[in-house]
Amino acid sequence: MRPFLLLPALLLFACNTASDAPPEEGKPVPEQAQANERDAWQRPEELVTLIGPQLAGSTIADLFAGDGYFTFKLIDAGANVIAIDNDPANIALLEQRKKELGLSNSRLQIRAVPVGDPGIRAAEADMALLVHRFGSIKDKGAYLTQLREGLRYPRPLFLIDWQYRETPVGPPLTERRMSDAIMEDLGAFGYSDVAAHGAKMPYQIIFVATDYYEMDADTYDKMMDGMEVVPQ
Repeated sequence: MRPFLLLPALLLFACNTASDAPPEEGKPVPEQAQANERDAWQRPEELVTLIGPQLAGSTIADLFAGDGYFTFKLIDAGANVIAIDNDPANIALLEQRKKELGLSNSRLQIRAVPVGDPGIRAAEADMALLVHRFGSIKDKGAYLTQLREGLRYPRPLFLIDWQYRETPVGPPLTERRMSDAIMEDLGAFGYSDVAAHGAKMPYQIIFVATDYYEMDADTYDKMMDGMEVVPQ
């Protein structure tokens, strides 16, 4: 894979007197309506665009994958995904959806892990995605250390978290963290380059952490000589 270059920078319950009646023609079923509603404020296409064309064919670890909202968006964009979660109910949902779509193991691996375990092996993935759950990780140092070992250089992590303000969707302000604190954590636990993109999603921020500038002297000299270098 070529070097990864970045510029720094409800559960719905429907009540219907005719419960067996089919939905009106052209009207979304509840599950579809829920997905459409999240698409409107989540704007997953912004993440796909930010990652760029290198997403296609890459292996991305979807940490805390949940019901697979981003898992299947990434697969649609051409990525191969390792969907990781510690909730058996979420694992069952992911397995069911994988079967419905007829996805092979090369396109989607589903992995149940213990709490606190990122769940990827050494140099297994090209990048990782972590949505809304960074604050819930108790030992962030151990988690990020193990995660980084599982990512190929430059170990890109895309982290989506809530803006530090009240928004129409999302948790209360008491359960949110300021952007500076999140960026400091990522830097303190190993990442050399952390950027924040606050204008791409209406209620969230996309943090991008990489090790792009972490290279040994020999690699640096080769780059200065104009040689093509593929970091390992």
